Amino acid sequence: MSTQATARTATRTTAASAGRRTRIAAAAGIALLTAGLLTGPATAAPADESGSGAVAAASVNGLHPVVLDTIPVGLNPRAVAFAPGYRYAYVANAGSNTVSVIDTRTRTAVSTIPVGTFPYGVAFDVRGTFAYIPNRDSDDLSVIDTATRTVIKTVPVGDAPRWVAIAPSGRYAYVSSTGSGAITVIDTATHTVVNTIPVGKAPRGIAFTPNGRTAYVANSDSDTVSVIDTRTGTVTATVPVGDEPRGVLIAPDARTVYISNTIGGTVSVIDTRTNTVTDTITTGANPRGLNLFRGNRIAYVANSGSDTVSVFDTRTNKILGSVPVGDDPRWTASGPGGTYLYVTNTGSHSVSVITVTR
Repeated sequence: MSTQATARTATRTTAASAGRRTRIAAAAGIALLTAGLLTGPATAAPADESGSGAVAAASVNGLHPVVLDTIPVGLNPRAVAFAPGYRYAYVANAGSNTVSVIDTRTRTAVSTIPVGTFPYGVAFDVRGTFAYIPNRDSDDLSVIDTATRTVIKTVPVGDAPRWVAIAPSGRYAYVSSTGSGAITVIDTATHTVVNTIPVGKAPRGIAFTPNGRTAYVANSDSDTVSVIDTRTGTVTATVPVGDEPRGVLIAPDARTVYISNTIGGTVSVIDTRTNTVTDTITTGANPRGLNLFRGNRIAYVANSGSDTVSVFDTRTNKILGSVPVGDDPRWTASGPGGTYLYVTNTGSHSVSVITVTR
């Protein structure tokens, strides 16, 4: 990243941090009040007296999230993803400039791979041969050979890349270049850039519909979602959502998209048939990573400002409960069959393992 771009980023970060502290406090209070209204007679422990805003696990109709384990990883982990087959999970450690490899059977980090500067996202090709890691501060993408656990190529992309998603066909990797306001498209056969798609300001999360024909991109500084026709590489619709959208989750039936609005403390629900917001779910403070529990009837959302993970019913869009995790939880990955969730705790340098039980 250039010196000028770094200065701009530092200025934005300082200004945003001051504003976010105020908004986080307000959002946390609203979220806790709303959760109480939604859960009704459910039993919940008191709020965390440390002032973090974390709340103990709450439940409705006997359903509640629980933490199964906590796995130490590198410094300031961001994204986490499971390799095909779920034998291993890779975690991008922004503070260590490394990727931790977790053995999912033993729930321990078994390898550490050096990558670029400030790695953020993680995605695998469909065979699990390669892992792709966008490095925010070196403006490139590390391509890891998963057999040797080494970087075999570094691909220059746009300014401040953060997220990466693989098309269902496996043919292309989409990288959100936050500083460039664009999606960089990479051919996974050659590991070369083949297209750049302008979107909104500061794109973050990316997700594809199951047929791969459409991609949804959260533009955090535009408060919008760009809808991309992947066959033409063009934006076909722009959907206004909440304040600072970051995470994107598309339901398996492709009829609904969930967008986490980090400053807004909400999740926007988009109907893909009309590309309009049909509902808004109030969560904990600063929601980010979204994922599904088995059966796709319950969704998780990591609340970085509340140090919790909330679950909500995808049929009613009502919060079912929440559970405290580590410090500053960011991004999530759903395990085999949606039976459990991995969530990165940036401030605790760990990964929490969560499930939903009765």
